Amino acid sequence: MRSSALLPAASTRSDSHLGALVALPIALLLWVLPFHAVTIAFFFGVLRTGMQATMIMASWKEAVAVVLVTIVVVRSALSRGPGVAIFSPDVAITGLIALAVLFAIVENPLFGASIPPKVELFGFRSSVFFMLLYYFGRGVPEIAERPTYIKHLFRVAVLVAAIGILERIFVSPRMLVAMGAASYMSDFLGLTVSTAGNDWGLPSNYWSVLGRHPVRRAGSVFLGGQAFALPFLLLMPAATAWVFGRSKRLKVWSLAGYAVIWAGLLVSITRTTIIVCALQVVVYFLISRRPTRVVGAALTALAIFLVALIVVPGLATFVLQTATFQTASSYSHIFDWRSGIVAFLQQPWGHGLGSSDQVAARFGRTPLTADNMFLGYAVDLGLAGLVFYLAVLFTIGYFTWRLFKNAPNAGIRMVAATVLLTTAGIALNGTSSSPFNSVFLAYNFFILAGAAISAYQRRTWLVAAAPAA
Repeated sequence: MRSSALLPAASTRSDSHLGALVALPIALLLWVLPFHAVTIAFFFGVLRTGMQATMIMASWKEAVAVVLVTIVVVRSALSRGPGVAIFSPDVAITGLIALAVLFAIVENPLFGASIPPKVELFGFRSSVFFMLLYYFGRGVPEIAERPTYIKHLFRVAVLVAAIGILERIFVSPRMLVAMGAASYMSDFLGLTVSTAGNDWGLPSNYWSVLGRHPVRRAGSVFLGGQAFALPFLLLMPAATAWVFGRSKRLKVWSLAGYAVIWAGLLVSITRTTIIVCALQVVVYFLISRRPTRVVGAALTALAIFLVALIVVPGLATFVLQTATFQTASSYSHIFDWRSGIVAFLQQPWGHGLGSSDQVAARFGRTPLTADNMFLGYAVDLGLAGLVFYLAVLFTIGYFTWRLFKNAPNAGIRMVAATVLLTTAGIALNGTSSSPFNSVFLAYNFFILAGAAISAYQRRTWLVAAAPAA
């Protein structure tokens, strides 16, 4: 059992060398990772760097993740870590990663899955690799004890949203092709199935049909409407906590940036994510016990919605078709969900890594399911995988809620609220998409989640030790 005498020392220990060591990798994941897709597209589609060279360049983010996890492992081996204990979210995440490793080893010899090693590797990467950053967060709880990370997420949100708005106004599909977007999607990622239906070879989710007329959606630096929207599951809670959680007096520039963030999300025309982000904001005000702002936010949203119905041609029809599941995407969701349920019932122990969603499509295999993260884990890793994934979401959500309620300062409350609401957003949005296809969302969410869980543990120990001090 942990000695209470060590608690103050552990909680106040400062390691300047660690701070300098992890500052650059974290900055890369915050400020460079959003530009990953557009940069790789330029190198591959414009500069013609070739498949192998571009794949090596594209793997920089995995290398950064490995470096960060290695730093924490070495720090713990040298007994310089934060001194946290094993906790239930650790068990859930470790269990899911271990299950994925086990599947990679036995799915072909025991289950006869006939999945090529390269598909297994990419399946592992898209399913659980990013969760390793949770351990980095666990080793650096200082991230959750200061609002610095949230501040940077707010600034990133403003930047990518502003780029999305400007792109929607000034950048034509032909210009996107010239920047390498079409070649990146079709030739590098191999997602030709998602680029059908337009003359430019761009992802079909660059357009939505409003009143029988195709309308361009913004993709910003993420090169796709949904790819642009998914990071907002993290960015919107962070921005809301940063703008409204610091003090009762709101700053004009922060509100202006917040408006830009919402405008950027809206021009992505990603219905589910917009609704989920709106719910995240409402829940934030509710748990912060600010009912007047709930009413204000609801009235503002209603006013904007009514004006949009009048001003935007075809929007009313679009909303009605969405509500009644009559859009093309609604039909495809139902088909994918049905396929996933059938595949799961046929083989509840799992079909193997890379059997679903974008990984299967990338390598010319027929995805057994798509557009549902729960079915994705169930189909790939079986019932055990689904249970572990649900445990990951539940445990992270529960303990960040506890941290939010008992946070001693605004900085910790911001991080706790961001992780809590992002967890809820991932769960809700995951019913009709695969949120972890957004590398920016996955990497930064699990860093924050790990740090928040360690901050909760440290806070709990300090409170327990206080009477004996």
